[in-house]
Amino acid sequence: MKSALDVSKVSTLETELLQNLDERVFFGKLSIFLQDLFNEYKVQVFEAYPDGASELVAENGEEIHNGIFYQKGQGLAGYVIRTKRAYYSNSPRDPLLASTKRDDCVHSEICVPLISEGAIIGTVNIQSKDEDRKFSEDDITVVNELTEKLKSPLNNIRLYLIAKNLNRELELKIKEKEEELLHRGPSVNKTSQSLGKIEMVGTSHAFLEIVNIAKKVAKEDFPVHISGEAGTGKKMLAKKIHSISERKESSCLTVHCASIDEKQLELELFGSTQRPGAIQRANGGTLILNGVEHMTEASQRKLLRFLVSGELYNIDSSAPLPVNVRMITTTKADIAKLADEGEFNEELLYRLNIMSIKMPSLRERKDDVKILSEKFINEMSKNSGKMLTNKAVDKLKAYSWPGNIHELKNLMERTAILVSEQFIDEAHLPELEAEIEVQEEVIEDFSEMTLHDLERIHICKTLDHLGGNKTRAAKSLGITVKTLYNKLHSYGLVNPKSE
Repeated sequence: MKSALDVSKVSTLETELLQNLDERVFFGKLSIFLQDLFNEYKVQVFEAYPDGASELVAENGEEIHNGIFYQKGQGLAGYVIRTKRAYYSNSPRDPLLASTKRDDCVHSEICVPLISEGAIIGTVNIQSKDEDRKFSEDDITVVNELTEKLKSPLNNIRLYLIAKNLNRELELKIKEKEEELLHRGPSVNKTSQSLGKIEMVGTSHAFLEIVNIAKKVAKEDFPVHISGEAGTGKKMLAKKIHSISERKESSCLTVHCASIDEKQLELELFGSTQRPGAIQRANGGTLILNGVEHMTEASQRKLLRFLVSGELYNIDSSAPLPVNVRMITTTKADIAKLADEGEFNEELLYRLNIMSIKMPSLRERKDDVKILSEKFINEMSKNSGKMLTNKAVDKLKAYSWPGNIHELKNLMERTAILVSEQFIDEAHLPELEAEIEVQEEVIEDFSEMTLHDLERIHICKTLDHLGGNKTRAAKSLGITVKTLYNKLHSYGLVNPKSE
């Protein structure tokens, strides 16, 4: 084995790896480099999967498809992935190798984890058939020195593998959903569609007030109308009401009124003699109409007739069907205003709006930002116990969150993927524009004012809004802290900021 790494060759390898995001080609190039470096019988690279399993993807520079596969903890690779520590064995009778598949001629082997940002993406296994070859800590050091120099390409392939695994999981979920929809029919009515525990978290006054109302209306059986901005959790609250109601053991179905055209919506809601609609399938349970303001005039009339009579008519039949369904509707529009303008059936609104609940925006429940953020991060990180620092929480609270909880959830899931540290600091978060409320002023008469005076007024208002925090104020104004101090000094408010 060569005593030291050739800097120029390592640099060439780094360039080649940075240009490639196919894991088999990537690990193949890494394995042939180590093969030349150690000059041993075999150099194998196993890819580590999120569930702890591993698969052989490269050997002596060759791409391996459908290679050796180990379940979690199996084989030498599985042991190293689980312990996150390198291991070498100089005895063919090592009991740890009992579940490891390798050629009979192999006498000794070393296995080193490939770690990027604290996450194991694979292992390097170097095998020797020379009986006199004894692996040691020095060999581990050589491999670790190489991977340290390849930090950038290893980070790139880590991010690629994360995205690839997420796509794979998404495809499986889509396939499962397609199969569920394909086999959906009249029998899907009772407990097979019932919900489990619906968890909503928060400690703010606005949130606790909504939860208290939900608990009260869940005991009743009348329609509920939930309004609020996009991403505030209207559908989640609707499901929560069902899950704690007397109908909880029966179906809870959701129809997205804005996602399908008029004919499809009528078929989906009222069904036909050949295919039951959502109202019929939810018999005995709850039907959630998401985005009810998007229902057509014809669909609104049919829904009103059903609510008044309690009898359902399929789109191709005049025979009434007795159905007992609780209706919960959600909207992000001002549905009362739409009714006043003739855009929504006023009588239907009265039937749906017996109990109205307005979901607060995330701006109205800033005290819940921390608990929600850590919930989303740890759900994505498999409950790793990650926490936000106070500065990170302050940064999140300063943002206006136009996308509400959905936007926060997306940001936290992205953070969970990119950050491996236990504590999430403000530096780990992307730039977020601080919320600055601009109060509209009614100017009855024009008054002359210099740009200097106008600038002074705006800077003072910004500081007042941000509680006197000069660092955040300077960032919001797009200037340096030193410039801000100098401007305040020119107004006679503070001493100038020195270098």
